[in-house]
Amino acid sequence: MVEELIEFYASEALTCPRRIYFRLKGYPEKWPEFVRVRLNQGIRTHEVLGDILRKRFGFELEKRMILRSPRLGFEIHGRIDAIRDFPIEIKGKTSLPRLPHDYHLAQLTIYLRWAGAEYGYLYYVKLHEEPAKVISGIDFSRFPIVRGRNFKAFEVPYDRALFKDIIKQFYTVKKHYERDEPPKGWNNFMCRFCPYYYLCYGDNGKE
Repeated sequence: MVEELIEFYASEALTCPRRIYFRLKGYPEKWPEFVRVRLNQGIRTHEVLGDILRKRFGFELEKRMILRSPRLGFEIHGRIDAIRDFPIEIKGKTSLPRLPHDYHLAQLTIYLRWAGAEYGYLYYVKLHEEPAKVISGIDFSRFPIVRGRNFKAFEVPYDRALFKDIIKQFYTVKKHYERDEPPKGWNNFMCRFCPYYYLCYGDNGKE
């Protein structure tokens, strides 16, 4: 009998292991309302920028990928925002980071591994109720390095050591899942954005 592989998501790479555990265990998500607003703005931002990448530069959008490791007992699923010769990951943010977030680099690293690409790009776009207004101010003349007032682009090379760290973290979460034992969570400011906040802190916000 073939062992069923545990499914992780590329977007979970190097995120809070406790959050991943709760998702694997099937607990219902309870997104805070302010996060729902951001998620909807992010979806519209992806649609507008993705349309430009597809029509102007010939990228394929929402490309599904799977990396399987039967030996370790899990597989990683993902959906690449845009890919041609290299992947592009789009992130809508209320404020643009000075440097890429570690978990965004990890997600892109998985896509680079799957695609066999040497480098990819992280595009950070400031969230707005009308994303077309933000994206209309982006200069694409030096694509894929693009610039804009409310936009940041980072070229990211494939990092083999980072990929190993990702695999190690997923394997650790898998062992916790098999033992039915929640791993230690992040317990920081990111918790209030989590759909499983209520499991760690209760509905009243107290642990």
